[in-house]
Amino acid sequence: MSAPSPTPTDQAEHGHHVSPWTWVLLATVPLTWGFNFISLKILKEDFGVAGPLAGVYGMLSARYVLIVVALLVTLWVLERDLTIRREHWRYFLGFSFFTVIVYQGCFAAGVFYTLAAEGALLISTAPLWAALINHALGWERLTLRQAGATALGFVGIAAVVFGGLSSKSVPENHGFGIAIMFLAGILWASYAVFSKPLLRHYSPLKVTTWIHTIGAVVLIPVGAPAALQVDWAAMSLVTWLCLIHFSLLAGVYAFVVWYRGVQTIGSSRTVLFQYCVPLVATTLAYLLLHEVPTLLQVIGIAVTLTGVNLAVRSGRPPAVELAQVTGPSGE
Repeated sequence: MSAPSPTPTDQAEHGHHVSPWTWVLLATVPLTWGFNFISLKILKEDFGVAGPLAGVYGMLSARYVLIVVALLVTLWVLERDLTIRREHWRYFLGFSFFTVIVYQGCFAAGVFYTLAAEGALLISTAPLWAALINHALGWERLTLRQAGATALGFVGIAAVVFGGLSSKSVPENHGFGIAIMFLAGILWASYAVFSKPLLRHYSPLKVTTWIHTIGAVVLIPVGAPAALQVDWAAMSLVTWLCLIHFSLLAGVYAFVVWYRGVQTIGSSRTVLFQYCVPLVATTLAYLLLHEVPTLLQVIGIAVTLTGVNLAVRSGRPPAVELAQVTGPSGE
């Protein structure tokens, strides 16, 4: 979402004079990522003409035409170096397959077929999955506090999912949407965990730029037939703005601001902004799409975010990695 991966300094973690603009820009990140869940539902109306799965990849094809150019330009402007070592290409290829080609399809389909509150919350549970994956691999031990926080998080998720069953706004193929968004959350966590070897050699921006560029080589041609079925001339201004938002604002702008936040104020402070994303998505869906969350879902969101917060704060290494390489939206 170069030389050794930049890590926050003690000065950044413990506070120093920071420009107010740093906080203002970071405050726009949850707004940007939260609106992703609205943009995708609007885009579904035009790109869904090719069929559910084809429509997802048609939309991603259009997105990646924009996002890859923007990422490469951003990387060059900020780092002046686009190179990757030859010995790392095999890892980049495998990493890109799962964390871009598969993940992006799961995320978009999950948003299509879940309520905004559900989708935003499920993708924001990546720190819980990351802790479990790290523990399963033996890379980091799961502490008792982390285990309890993880269990609490999944209790909240269950409340959100079961609460959605009684919602009047429940979308079609709801069960499929929940399942595929669960998978997206696991893949998003895997993005953070398995990027660690690459982050020893390259910046988060370079890793993100190249895995998306490699993924675009597959996504653009695969989704092109569906994208060509879209009546581009008849697309409304709102739909065009949603596509630009999903591609450039959520995919490039928000990530760069997030990464700069980690460098400036430290990961532990920056990661706090992710907890606003489900709240923003739920509020915007209520105001713009008239999706009304149930009381059980509201309680579940609060419980899950409490669990995620406890899990992140009780395990510093995962928190640092997640804050550096990913946000909660699927960038």
